[in-house]
Amino acid sequence: MTPIGWPGGEHRFQLRLGELRALQKNCDAGPEEVFNRLRLGRWRVDDVIEPLRLGLIGAGEMPQQEAGPLVTKLLDQHPLAAFKLPALVVLQRALFGEEDDPLGEPEGATAPAPESGASHASTETAP
Repeated sequence: MTPIGWPGGEHRFQLRLGELRALQKNCDAGPEEVFNRLRLGRWRVDDVIEPLRLGLIGAGEMPQQEAGPLVTKLLDQHPLAAFKLPALVVLQRALFGEEDDPLGEPEGATAPAPESGASHASTETAP
């Protein structure tokens, strides 16, 4: 889990099932709907706050009783829009995984060589 930079510094964030359910309840929308509201500029205040607060808790960065006050304190010191991109990244990772997260074949596996495009001898016409 790669740390994410946000107005609070660099922290690890993770939204597990429990945090995703809390996000859904607190934002009155599913995680992908919250993600799309942020992405399309139709977000609400809690769409920005909750992924960060819950993500800190889910990653084990801090207990619940510390995460809320930290986010609130930082919101008093920075513009709300400064939290939008980090919240979007937290949700993106929860929904789609980290960019550096290897998918597909295990490391060291090689893909087959691309075809040359040349026809096989059996397709040639006889003289």
